[in-house]
Amino acid sequence: MPSARTHDTITIISGAIMTPITYYAALEYTQLGPSTALACSFWLGSAHLLSGIMFSPDLDIDSTIDNRWGIFFWIWRPYMWFIPHRSFWSHSLIISPLLRLGYFVIVVYGLLFVMSLGMSQIGLIPPAFHREFVEQIYTLIKTRPDEVGAFVIGFCTGSAAHTIADWLVTKGYWLLGRYGRRLRRRYRDHQ
Repeated sequence: MPSARTHDTITIISGAIMTPITYYAALEYTQLGPSTALACSFWLGSAHLLSGIMFSPDLDIDSTIDNRWGIFFWIWRPYMWFIPHRSFWSHSLIISPLLRLGYFVIVVYGLLFVMSLGMSQIGLIPPAFHREFVEQIYTLIKTRPDEVGAFVIGFCTGSAAHTIADWLVTKGYWLLGRYGRRLRRRYRDHQ
């Protein structure tokens, strides 16, 4: 499989190519204005990079990717325990990035809930702070559907860049091995 550095390079290059193409496509083929098209291309490119570099499909193994989370590496331990490496759940084009994003949102919400409960007991924040967080996310989705959609698409494409690279290398090794052996057998006695 490609190394983490190779995957990062693929993610950065594909993100750099996709962002201006998204801006052009949003202006030409949709009803979006220039500022919304710019925001959508920014969010798509940012989510692509975030997904490919920090939320990589290789979070299901102990690797360079989970080391990037620093002291928060423990967030991904349950994910590692339950998601088999290179399975449909870790290396699919749409389901796996959305699963990682959903898992992360649930963990953050759980931590926010526990922290807000403790902080509200001593009067630092309002008691329903975690509910306000969910309401803010819901409001964002309702008021900015184009930008949220661009973020979700970018999040999926960042993961897809990794997954497709893995598929190509795996299939490439298989093809080289299969045809390489045939070529060697055919030309074994050739001088």
